Order: sequence, then C-alpha cells, then structure tokens
Amino acid sequence: MPDSAAPDIPPVTYATAAQQRAYIAAMHRIRHARRPGEPVRVYISAPPLIAQRPQWPERLAKIRNRLPGVELLQFGDLFTPENYEDQWHEMSPSFDGLVVVGVTKRGPSSHVYRLGEVARLEVIDIVKTGRPVLLHARKYGLVPFVDCKIHRVGTSERLRTKVTIPAGWDPKDYEPTLTAALGALRPRKAEDRQTGQADERDHLIRPFASPSQ
Repeated sequence: MPDSAAPDIPPVTYATAAQQRAYIAAMHRIRHARRPGEPVRVYISAPPLIAQRPQWPERLAKIRNRLPGVELLQFGDLFTPENYEDQWHEMSPSFDGLVVVGVTKRGPSSHVYRLGEVARLEVIDIVKTGRPVLLHARKYGLVPFVDCKIHRVGTSERLRTKVTIPAGWDPKDYEPTLTAALGALRPRKAEDRQTGQADERDHLIRPFASPSQ
C-alpha cells in the first residue's frame, strides 16, 4: 500500500515543460542576437519603502553580482514622480530586462510577494515584448517570472499582482530557465563572435521553440 504519510515533493516550477522549453529557446535567441560590445541595461523596479532602506545597497550589490557587466538602472536614475508616466514609455524599450523587488509580509523566507500597481504595469510592458523579467527574493535570489505562479489581486480601480515562488526553488540548482535568462542578460565580448558555433547552438534549440515563435 502507498505510504499516505509520505511528504509531497515541493514544486520547482509552476511552468509546464513546454513553457520552459519555449522560454529557454527565446532567451537563447536574445543572447545570440546581441552584438559583441553592445551594452546591456536592466531596470530595477523597487518600491520606495524598500529602495530607501539602509539595507538596499547590500541587496542591490547581490543583484549586480548575478548580472556582471550589466548597467543597472533605478527610478532615480531616469525618472521623477512628475515625468515618470511619459518617460517610462520612452525609456522602457531600451531596457534589456527587468528585475522586480516585491513586498512580502512574511519575512525573508516567504514564497509570496506582492507588486504594486506601477510594478505590475512595468512587468506587463516588458513581458509582452519577450524580454526577461525576474523577481528578486531575499532568500531565493533571482527567479524568472515564468517559473512563478502569478495572480491578479485587488479591484479594477487598483489592480496588483501576487507572485508565488515555487516552494522547491533552490538557487544553488541553477534551474535551466534561470541559466538561460542570465545568459540573455550577459554582455558579449568581441571574442564571442563565433557565428558558426552560434548557428549550431541555435539549430539545436530551435526544435524546442513553441509553434507560435
């Protein structure tokens, strides 16, 4: 008889295998399309109550450590409260990716993060273009949105987003979606120009792309 007391295995991802394969293929295409020497810009979306804490520079350093050579941009680098709405639509197409820092009410070990109205819209803008979007959690580091469970919460007048990290997520495992996203955000050096090898790698991953891509 099966052991009914056996613990459930926590999920590593909420994405289907097909969604993961399509995501990885898309990240590889971004990586291979980048020209050697081309700068990579990532916008860090963080609410003021986090970005103004004394611990914020330390957290930002952890993000920078995972994205070496990438230009990290914050609200104060580009916007003011008065010009944000207009400037976001002008500046966001120049971002290669987005890292979102959410709020949790259950401490650093929580799997559930909430994004406010502004962050929710920023995520939608970047996701719909196919560029990588990652959540930064204090305990789990960077987690691709594709692996998370996303829920819309709130009223139509004030929509927000609840993001749940898989309970089995382990940053030490370097899940393939995270590896692919980090690769898509890695600047290419001049010596990386090896078109033959890139074409071969692209051929190998193409069968895993979704039919619509």
